[in-house]
Amino acid sequence: MRVYHLNRPLLKLLAAALLGFAGWAMTPTTYAADFNMTNVEARAKTLVNSAYDAKPLPIPAFLKDLSPEQYAQIQDVMPLWRGDHLPFQAQFYLPGSWFQRPVVIRSVVDGVVQPIRFTLKHFSFGDLHVPKDMPGELGYAGFRLLAPLNTPPRYNEFISFLGATYFRAVGKNAIYGTSTRGLGIDTAQPSGEIFPYFKQFWLVRPKAGATRMVVYALMDSPVATGAYRFTIQQGDSSTVHVDATIYLRKPVQVLELAPLTSMYWHGHGRGITAGDWHPAQHDSSDLVMANGNGEWITRPIDNPLYTQTTTYDMDHPEGFGLIQEDRQFSAYEGIATNYQRRPSVWVQPDGDWGKGQVRLVELPTNNRDMDNVVAFWVPAHEPAPKTPLHFAYTVRFFLDNHGLIPLAHPVGTYLGNDMKVPGARTVVIDFAGGALTNLPGTAPMQIHLNAADNAKVLSQRLEWNKEEHVWRVLAVIQPQPDSPSNVRCFLTLDNQVMSDTWTYLLHAAKE
Repeated sequence: MRVYHLNRPLLKLLAAALLGFAGWAMTPTTYAADFNMTNVEARAKTLVNSAYDAKPLPIPAFLKDLSPEQYAQIQDVMPLWRGDHLPFQAQFYLPGSWFQRPVVIRSVVDGVVQPIRFTLKHFSFGDLHVPKDMPGELGYAGFRLLAPLNTPPRYNEFISFLGATYFRAVGKNAIYGTSTRGLGIDTAQPSGEIFPYFKQFWLVRPKAGATRMVVYALMDSPVATGAYRFTIQQGDSSTVHVDATIYLRKPVQVLELAPLTSMYWHGHGRGITAGDWHPAQHDSSDLVMANGNGEWITRPIDNPLYTQTTTYDMDHPEGFGLIQEDRQFSAYEGIATNYQRRPSVWVQPDGDWGKGQVRLVELPTNNRDMDNVVAFWVPAHEPAPKTPLHFAYTVRFFLDNHGLIPLAHPVGTYLGNDMKVPGARTVVIDFAGGALTNLPGTAPMQIHLNAADNAKVLSQRLEWNKEEHVWRVLAVIQPQPDSPSNVRCFLTLDNQVMSDTWTYLLHAAKE
C-alpha cells in the first residue's frame, strides 16, 4: 500500500467537466440491419483516428443558469415505450444546469437503428417560467430507465445516465447514492482530471417479458474514445454488466477502470462535522477489496484534511466496492436523506484483470453536497495509443450485504483521541459475521494488529459482545506526528484466519 497527499481539491474540476460542451448534430448515419457492439467499436476506432472535435453548442441561458433544484423540476412526462406493455420505459433529461452537453440518443428495434424525435412538449417545467422563444430542437442530456420495481404495475426509475460517463442505479426500496463511471482519467493528479463523456447512446427496445435491457454508448474525450455495452437488470439488487473497448489517443498518467464515486462527510469519529448534529452523514462507509490470493480487505472511508490517495497492489482481483455498512435509521437520523437506504456498490471483474491497483481518493469536504470519494482499478500496464483495450465487469447495487463477504468482517470502526499520551489515538473495530457467528465468547481468538511507519501500539485487547455477537478490538496507537501509520488488523483462531483484514491510515491526534 502506498499513500500520496495532494493539497489540490478536485470538486471544481468535476464541475468544469460537467459544464463543458461538445458538438452535437443529428446527421444521417447508415447502420447495419443487425446493430451490435461491433458497430459501436468501429465508430470508437474512427474517432480515435480523427482529430478531437470539441465544437461548442450553446443552449438557452434559461436552462444554462438553472440551479440543481430548479433543474430537478424539469421532468419528462411522456416516457418512451409508454403504453406498449413492455418491461422497461425510458425518460429523457434536457440540457441545463451542470449538464449542458447534448448527446445523441437513438433506439434499436429488431436490430435496426431508429431516431428518437425530440419534442419539447413532452417535458413539464414545474413552476419555472419558460421563455416563449425556447428552441424546439434542444437535444437530450441523458436518460433514465423505469420498470415496475417498487409499486407494480406502476413504473419506477431505477437507473440514470447523466453527465460525463456517470450512471447510477438502485435496487428495490433503495434511493440513489454511490455512482459509477464508464472511465476515469488522471484523478487527483496535479495536471488535473480529464472527464470522458458519452456522446451517443442506443437504447435497444426490449421484447415483451424481457428481464434485461441493453444500452450501447459511444465515448469520446481529448485523450480516449470507447465503445460500451450495458446489460441492465433490475430487482432486489440491480446489476449492470459492462462490456467495454477503449482506445487511447495518447498516453495518460492514470487510467481508471470501473470508477465508483461516493460521499463521506462524517461518522463514527471520522471526518469533521462542521457543527452538524447528525451522528453520521455518508453514502458509503467502507472500501472493501477481494484479492486473488483469498484475502479480503476492509478500509473505512475518511474525510481527510487534505486530498489523500491510497493504493492497494492486487493480483487477479475478485472484486472491490464501496459499502454502506449500517442499515439502521438511528445511525444517521436523516428523515430526508435516508442514508440507510443508499446502496452498496460492488464491482466484479469478468475474466482475469491480472495485476494492478485499487486506488482510493478521499477529498476534504465540510458538507454533504459534493461527492468526495473515488475508488477505481488501475491496470499494471495501459495500452499503447490506438490499441484496443477490452475489459468487462458486473457492477451490482444492493442493500443487503449478507453473503458478499465470506469471512467475518468489520461492521463498525470508531476513532477517538487518547487523553493520556500526546498524539495517541483510540481505535475500536467490531468484527462480526462469517464463522464468528456460531462461536462462543470463550473461543481463544487472537488479535493480529500492526502499525507501520514507526507508530507505537501502546495497548490492545479483545472483548466479546454477547447480545450483538460481536468481537471488539480496542487499541491505543501513537502515530508519528508528521507521518500517518498504515494500521492492519485481523483475527485468527487456532492459526486459521477468521476475518477480513481491517486497514486504515491513522493520523496522530492534534493537540
